[in-house]
Amino acid sequence: MKKFFPLYDIKEIDQRTTELEGIEYLALVERAAQALCDWIMQHYTRRRIVIISGPGNNGADGLGLGLLLHDKDWMVDVHTYTGFTGKRSESNEAMMRRLCATDLMYDENNPMPELVPGCLVVDALFGTGLKRDLEGPSAEVTRYLNESGVEIVSVDIPSGMGAEDSYGEVSYRTVIRATHTVTFQFPKMAFFLPELSGYIGKWHVQDIHLAAEAIEEAETFMYYSDVSEAGKLLRKRSRFVHKGTMGHALLLAGSKGMMGAAVMSSRACLRSGVGLLTTVTAEAGYNIMQTAVPEAMTMTSGETELEWDATKMPSRVSAVGVGPGLGRGEASHATVRRVIETMGGVAPMVIDADGLYCLRTLMDEGLELPEGTIITPHPGELDRLTGRHTHTAERIEAACLMAIRHRIVVVLKGAFTVIAMPDGRRVFNTMGNSGMATAGSGDVLTGVILGLLAQGYDSETAALLGVGLHSVAGDIAAEKMGEESMIATDIIDNLGAAYKRLRG
Repeated sequence: MKKFFPLYDIKEIDQRTTELEGIEYLALVERAAQALCDWIMQHYTRRRIVIISGPGNNGADGLGLGLLLHDKDWMVDVHTYTGFTGKRSESNEAMMRRLCATDLMYDENNPMPELVPGCLVVDALFGTGLKRDLEGPSAEVTRYLNESGVEIVSVDIPSGMGAEDSYGEVSYRTVIRATHTVTFQFPKMAFFLPELSGYIGKWHVQDIHLAAEAIEEAETFMYYSDVSEAGKLLRKRSRFVHKGTMGHALLLAGSKGMMGAAVMSSRACLRSGVGLLTTVTAEAGYNIMQTAVPEAMTMTSGETELEWDATKMPSRVSAVGVGPGLGRGEASHATVRRVIETMGGVAPMVIDADGLYCLRTLMDEGLELPEGTIITPHPGELDRLTGRHTHTAERIEAACLMAIRHRIVVVLKGAFTVIAMPDGRRVFNTMGNSGMATAGSGDVLTGVILGLLAQGYDSETAALLGVGLHSVAGDIAAEKMGEESMIATDIIDNLGAAYKRLRG
């Protein structure tokens, strides 16, 4: 998994890079300006560029960009703003001296630009160091730009957003609404929060070659995964495997009227590569399962809602999944309790959907989850388990605390699914698309993770790889179908292609 860092740690990595490479901080500003210039020239045709530059290092990046674009004969207007103090950072002063030595025109302490149709605004007013709300001229120009309708590229992070501890309050403050945000070396925590997407727009990470040693030395609890990282988790199958060596998964799912969840979860489990699957469901779903998923063995217990009966369970299983379409009645609560009490410590387990609904009551009654259990809640399900939250950042912290406290893996589903580990690490999944926001998508994920557990992947790897496979299959389906037309079974149908893409 790839590291990223809280904002205060990035400054230390910057400093360590200057020490290791024997350079001044201004050299990093030059790299950032060049990365910005390269990105703009790749994504935009020649046009008027309006740069709003603040007093700090973020403003220095903007000034450096202006110099580079001016050298390439782009039309550049620079508006600088130092506020009431009139003070600039050291790198900002250095860039201003360079600017003053050219014929590039600039307007000092007047951040309010005159915009023309088709121009591009570069927001380099305030970066990640801001610790207060915008006010005065900076607030005025923010409102002016947001209402102008022009495209805005924010440098590092939209001005006014500030540090991580203020993200829960951003919706009540004056913040630039960027079309694109171009950041350096690492994504920022803000990029993964749905509440902030309207400010950040599309985000892009540009490499400024911070020292690999500095990054390696820096400790973090924050990681993200992409196709290349997920692919590293895959094991190679031996030619001599057979169904008996590829794991036996047990899935308890489905009830009258909700057999689709059991079918999709079963099919996804089989597509994930498991050797054997036994699906236990209510008698009402027997014919459906036998017809829709002939590759699975089907057992029944209970008439319309599954009822746990140890005598009807397979004697040997490699992993257990419980929840999709299970129902929320007394029988389901009893089943979830008996599964956890009977199978806990015997086989790894994944719990989802109605299993999570039942789990809240059972945990209140003192039931302990087996160490290494995987739960896969969506935001509403997590709130039911941990209490209501007003912001995604709070919800992520709650998921991480639950993972640590109970020694389990929490997969908090969303646009950037977060996998919270028992040791405090959190991994953000950067794959997938909005087409996956469709009924049954979560049931498919449960099946994939169950299949990986049954094949012998440990809980953390099964969660990471399962989310990756599920997301890449969704991306392939979107490429074929378009995001609007996707349904959950499209994800299942593209799991094979997802495996191929992850293997490269």
